[in-house]
Amino acid sequence: MSKYESNKIRNLVIVGQRGVGKTSFAEAMLFVTKANTRLGSVDDETSTFDFEPEEQKRHSTVSTSYAWSEWNNHKINVIDTPGASDFMNDSRISVAVSDGAFVLVGATDGVQVGTEKVWEFVNDAGIARSVVITGMDKERSNFNQVVKDVQETLSRNCVPIHIPIGNEASFKGMVNVITGKALIFENGVMTETSVPSDLVDEMEAAREALMEIIAESDEELTDKYLEEGTLSEDDMARGFPKAVRSGILTPIMCASSKRIVGIDEVLNFAIEFFPSPVDRIPFRAVKGEDTIEIKHDNSVFTGAVFKTFSTDIGTMSIFRIISGSIGSDGGFTNVTQDRKERFSQLYVLRGKKRDNCEGMNAGDIGAVAKLKLTLTGDTIADDSFSHVFDLGKTPEPIAIVAVHPKSKADEDKLGSKLNDIVTEDPALKLWRDIDSSELLLGGMGQMHLDVAIEKLKRGKVEVETTLPRIPYRETITKKSPVTEGKHKKQSGGRGQFGVCFIELEPLPADTAEPFIFEDKIFGGAIPKQWIPSVEKGIRDRMSRGVIAGYPVINVKVALLDGKYHDVDSSDAAFQMAGSKGFQAAVKNANPVLLEPIYNLEVTVPQEYMGTIMGSITSKRGRPLGSDQKGKNVVVKAQVPLAEIQKYSADLESMTSGRGTFNISMDHYERVPPEIATKIISSAKMEEEEE
Repeated sequence: MSKYESNKIRNLVIVGQRGVGKTSFAEAMLFVTKANTRLGSVDDETSTFDFEPEEQKRHSTVSTSYAWSEWNNHKINVIDTPGASDFMNDSRISVAVSDGAFVLVGATDGVQVGTEKVWEFVNDAGIARSVVITGMDKERSNFNQVVKDVQETLSRNCVPIHIPIGNEASFKGMVNVITGKALIFENGVMTETSVPSDLVDEMEAAREALMEIIAESDEELTDKYLEEGTLSEDDMARGFPKAVRSGILTPIMCASSKRIVGIDEVLNFAIEFFPSPVDRIPFRAVKGEDTIEIKHDNSVFTGAVFKTFSTDIGTMSIFRIISGSIGSDGGFTNVTQDRKERFSQLYVLRGKKRDNCEGMNAGDIGAVAKLKLTLTGDTIADDSFSHVFDLGKTPEPIAIVAVHPKSKADEDKLGSKLNDIVTEDPALKLWRDIDSSELLLGGMGQMHLDVAIEKLKRGKVEVETTLPRIPYRETITKKSPVTEGKHKKQSGGRGQFGVCFIELEPLPADTAEPFIFEDKIFGGAIPKQWIPSVEKGIRDRMSRGVIAGYPVINVKVALLDGKYHDVDSSDAAFQMAGSKGFQAAVKNANPVLLEPIYNLEVTVPQEYMGTIMGSITSKRGRPLGSDQKGKNVVVKAQVPLAEIQKYSADLESMTSGRGTFNISMDHYERVPPEIATKIISSAKMEEEEE
């Protein structure tokens, strides 16, 4: 495939709530542009974009994919993104590297929580966008109601440039408010005709609303509109593209992917009004405190990798060329990793199908295989470039499982396979828990984790998952009496002898240091070289716990006195003395179990607020209030971690996937006595079994 000039390229990202029809919309684009000879289907598992087994199983996109096509002598790069909240990080990165976004909103359901989330991504990226109301042929579709919903929830600057002709099963086209023409679609063929008489008034009202927003986008047009109360055809024609490309105006369009109604219009709109890479706002790149802006015409090659996935020839890295150009065989520097990479072939993709490419100019999207170090989100560039593109922050995991191999063979392969999966998806995190030694996998929801585990099994690694061990803590609630710690052992030859007397007292929960050791020895009761041994023994015992095997925190220990032997005392003896003394003193200081309390924020449609509040209360949570956000509500609470380890699945069930949440650790609190008793008993049983 030959190179396309930058001004002949359009990079389009399709975003929206899960189930709104993004992939079907993208498939319709490929069909209309004749990139595909038949209309791909998610349900029939013939989709170009949803080619992963995990996607075909669910009939739902779980990973970004892209495909290229041609329309009116332009190259169209279509990026299809997931809509489920578990995979929104893919959507965020894809928006960041695109030039224009089609935000899909269902004609029957309107704006959902997921719609608001992707709208934030588009706003943060500052790129041009259009709202497309899809599924106009469905029962209960209501264009005017959805327009009102969009304007009230997303932005009042969202203005219709389409008026649908027909509704539900009779939907057959639209009036283009800009051209004043009606477009009728029959069997995929578009015919231009005059506006039906019953839609003329509605078209004029839409044109007035459009005129007002166009006037706001340009100072000269603002003055003219205020003076004359109107704008001319020429004014509208000049102001409309500028308003769209700046993101000030968001045109609202309508379409039916299934019946191929309006897809031609969407493609024509993208070519005529969305910016090419030449007109796109610059990308931001950072190096320490220094921030620069990079435009397409920077002669230095720079790019950003926005997706990696496994193929039959190795890992495929998809990247957007931000400036400069690249040939079909060569190399570049991975600026993020500070390492050089080489590749032997440049590709363009349609889903998983790849075609060789001789070279690409700024703004285009390509792919290379078998890079050794490059990850999603990395910056690639010529040697002279040392900044990193700012693609936004990857969110922290909100759902975590412990991963256990089923056999020794699985254990040998587990680490490398999991690392491969995590490498492809930066929203997945893998780490070893310090307290429990469990291998933990974190993601953005239960479905996110399920997909990762399914990929493991596809790679011939069998595992079991469990909820991670809760990181409880132990502490004391009162001052202990002076307690003796004694270690004495005589077994022939040199013995072991060490005695210490210590006193404990609780520290405030918000103390900066969770442990303070104070040496109050006078007169050499314990030689100075062994005082650190006592502290070391205490710290070791603290890490292993006293009442349930969890680390002890917020304790001050005073070493008051002790005894030693000239021959039998040693470092090891005083470590044991400190450990035994601490264990005994804790038991005399009213020890309690603490549990982690998390901040929880749940965003749901208003009608679910009561359900969420009830759920939080049932989980020993404390509601802290709520905020209105469009037609949704954000419920804030503090809840014990033990109660929300499966909250992703719970919220999915309660809201049918219409809710999102985030969590963050806040503080530790005392576990209620009846629950603490069960935890301690269970810990003792485990200890006895070992």
